[in-house]
Amino acid sequence: MEENSREKIGKRIRDLRLMKGFTKQKLAELTDISSASVTRMETGRHSVGIDTLAKIAQVLDSTLEIVEDGKLRIEDGEWKNERERILFQLKNIRIERNIRQYTFADMLGVACCNMSLIESAKRSIGVGIVSQIANLLGCRLEIVLNSERSKMAVKKIKNSKKMSQAEIDFLKQNYKKPLSFLAGKLERSEIDIKGNMQRLKLRLRQ
Repeated sequence: MEENSREKIGKRIRDLRLMKGFTKQKLAELTDISSASVTRMETGRHSVGIDTLAKIAQVLDSTLEIVEDGKLRIEDGEWKNERERILFQLKNIRIERNIRQYTFADMLGVACCNMSLIESAKRSIGVGIVSQIANLLGCRLEIVLNSERSKMAVKKIKNSKKMSQAEIDFLKQNYKKPLSFLAGKLERSEIDIKGNMQRLKLRLRQ
């Protein structure tokens, strides 16, 4: 699975590089990596780090994105880097799928303590592992051209904990409906809806 992900992303980088008219040497210079690394990456023989991949994508007028159900997953928030943004999205998807961290670590074949480090973006991580995480969660990691990105359908997720009065009223009226329905209507993550529902129930009891 990891090797297929490497090859797929490597081919995508090669296609975008040629589309821009860059030689391997030119791409290497713009991204501060060796031309030999570019060759290994494009042929799927090198698992480039997610930070480096994000930099390569930017040079190629593209962005690194999580695609879920055929849509870009866009979440509100501020991140230190692209690695943190991508791993934050994947963690939210895991939580929405009701998969516990230790269970997912076992599925991925890593120690639970390492899974915690991965999800908190506290360690460098290769694109192969990130793609494997995405595949296990039923989504995928892609390099999307900025021009393509603006035309793609978007699954927008709001992660602000504070809800408007209209959203609170909607939850009051529809609290018996599934989380997936509520999340879709309010364009929020299921974990965000769940947290707000718990606070709303406490407030109604007072």
